[in-house]
Amino acid sequence: MNEIRALKESLEKLIQHHEYLLTLADKKTKAIQRSNRKTLEEIVRLEQGEVRTLRQLEKERQRVVATFIDRHCPHLEVDVPMMQWISYVPEKDRWELDEQREKLQTAIRHLQDKNNLNQQLLNDGLAVVGAMLNAIRHEDYTMYTSAADTKKTNEYERFSTFDSRA
Repeated sequence: MNEIRALKESLEKLIQHHEYLLTLADKKTKAIQRSNRKTLEEIVRLEQGEVRTLRQLEKERQRVVATFIDRHCPHLEVDVPMMQWISYVPEKDRWELDEQREKLQTAIRHLQDKNNLNQQLLNDGLAVVGAMLNAIRHEDYTMYTSAADTKKTNEYERFSTFDSRA
């Protein structure tokens, strides 16, 4: 069965590329933590290339699965989950395909977790930058004037809210 061999190869390539994306995600975490913009840009560029490759590999995997389903279980829809057509695969290959599927799902789960962490780190960093910018803006708007320039209509107006309540 050429489809089984092609499917194994396709799944193996998908696993390799997802694991590579996981190593890039680890590097991205370090680059975010170190605020290394240049490294971060390079990682994002590499990730974009990997995503294009993964799209092509996934199309190939879908084509192989569709061919297998058409030949061995034509009563099934082409895009059904693997669990519905794997019983038509010979026993010796079924175990290996199922193992590859589990390995791919695990890699995808780890990648999603790492990407969520990186997103949270970026959000936290942006929040810190935003708070710093707000603090700087607040200082820019504060004008210091001499006591002679201020009009005294009420003795308490020259104190801040914090001073008056202390």
